Amino acid sequence: MKKYDLITPIVLILSGLLLLFIPGGIINTVISIFGIIIIALGALSIIESVKDKQNNIGIAYGILISILGIIFISNPNVIAGIIPLILGIWILIKSAIRLQYVFFLKDSGSEEWIKAMIVNILTLILGLVLVFNPFKGAEAIMRIIGIFMIIYAILDISEYYMTKPKKVKVIK
Repeated sequence: MKKYDLITPIVLILSGLLLLFIPGGIINTVISIFGIIIIALGALSIIESVKDKQNNIGIAYGILISILGIIFISNPNVIAGIIPLILGIWILIKSAIRLQYVFFLKDSGSEEWIKAMIVNILTLILGLVLVFNPFKGAEAIMRIIGIFMIIYAILDISEYYMTKPKKVKVIK
């Protein structure tokens, strides 16, 4: 173990704190970076198609992809709202399907149906939050990720100090 092994957990703690306290800014930054990457991929497609001279579809694809990247950069809040909305709809559909399983457990006399119902209700609430307030839902998810990053980093630092070799005096 070397002292530079502490760099990663320190970076994780700082990143976790950013996610915990300014999740909206982080979301927008990630979406903007993703938009830049999409624009670069579109530009590369256009350049390759111009070099090829026979691939006109690549030019159209590059232009469309570049426009998508510009939309990501110019409207990060909208994009940040769409992704959690889609996730929320998916969670609601999965919860509705699982609700049938809960009722099957209840009808079969299993005592586990109560636990399954509680988990399903919590999942439904999460889905509803993501559908009706997607940006706040995305911020909540970022905060949870930030908390986990901080916990992991603290555990990593603790492990570093617990497993650090002790200086042992050799008696002759």
